[in-house]
Amino acid sequence: MGIINNAKKFDADFFDFPFEQAQTFTPEIKILLEHSYEAIIDAGINPKQLRGKNTAVIIGNTLCETQFNLMYTDLKLNGLNITGCSKSSLANMISHHFDLKGPSQVVDTACSSSLYAINIGYRCIMSGQCEDAIIGAAQININPIINMNFFRLGVLSPNGESRPFDKAANGYVRSETVSVIYLQKAKNAKRIYAIIPHIKTNCDGYKEEGVTYPSSQMQTTLLSEFYDECGIPTSCVDYIEAHGTGTKVGDPQEVNALHKVFCKNRETPLMIGSVKSNLGHAEAASGFCQLAKVIIAFETGIVPPHINYTSPRDNIDSIKNGAICVVTNPMPLKNGYIGISSFGFGGANAHMLVKWNPKQKLDNNAPNDDLPRLVLLSGRTEDSVNLFLNDTANHPI
Repeated sequence: MGIINNAKKFDADFFDFPFEQAQTFTPEIKILLEHSYEAIIDAGINPKQLRGKNTAVIIGNTLCETQFNLMYTDLKLNGLNITGCSKSSLANMISHHFDLKGPSQVVDTACSSSLYAINIGYRCIMSGQCEDAIIGAAQININPIINMNFFRLGVLSPNGESRPFDKAANGYVRSETVSVIYLQKAKNAKRIYAIIPHIKTNCDGYKEEGVTYPSSQMQTTLLSEFYDECGIPTSCVDYIEAHGTGTKVGDPQEVNALHKVFCKNRETPLMIGSVKSNLGHAEAASGFCQLAKVIIAFETGIVPPHINYTSPRDNIDSIKNGAICVVTNPMPLKNGYIGISSFGFGGANAHMLVKWNPKQKLDNNAPNDDLPRLVLLSGRTEDSVNLFLNDTANHPI
């Protein structure tokens, strides 16, 4: 599983929050504020430039597991705990700190919350409502009672392994993720990790089997309508980063939908995988783990392998007959299109197509002259400065 360290730490002075208020923040708020700042800087923008702009803030989250303690147990906090642990504050505190005037909201569709948040930000920009959007998701597992409830629901692996699509699959491991992206129109971007040609959502509606049973029919409908709308042939998609949780009913239903849409007249197998095999299921924030894996594939040109897979499940015929293959070795990209699927346990489905930046770096951005470069270094300790200096010495130009 993925684990977030130092979840309690926060530089209140840097973010200009009084200590009395900052100590009431849930860990999710603290880390989302930090990552929002980093995402803006990484995009080549001074955060002060965003002040007063119509920038949206959309955050995906299902459970703030410290909420119980802050809201109902610790009564010494003078009421600030109401704002500090409210789910709305996951977005509102970011808008407040950076002085952003666009929509500011938290979306909860269970395990598909990440892609639903991206979809809302995408629609805000495409409709002209906003110029840009800060989109994030947060999942930190603190309360063991929540784990116990998921285990009783029957979705967690009793032996602590996530094995999507595998014959030995018996559920997933809960994982942690807090992540933020800065989304803007490609024409305005100084740095492009990936481009979103299209994103779409739908819902299963009523199901006789119950609300948590996935609908292969509605997933098929979503995928069919998606690729009809975006006009990109399914044959151009190199790889599908599947939801792939390793649950008894989830994997077969998802692969069945993929087979119906992608494998008609397809000359080569559809390649799929799930990052949950590598680091577990971050539930509300899992879509950002998927996106991170896709960006790694775009940066390197190779899809990282899916692990914990030896043989296909008996009830997934399309994998057994070779129409669909699980990527177990590093896979080179060809066309630069990857699809990402995410499904909530209440029936909220989402699919996003991601495209690599066609503008390739020349010689990995190495300079082609011998002019010396100015290097700016900063560190809080002598050791950290020396580490940077030694690293710089390895790059003479």
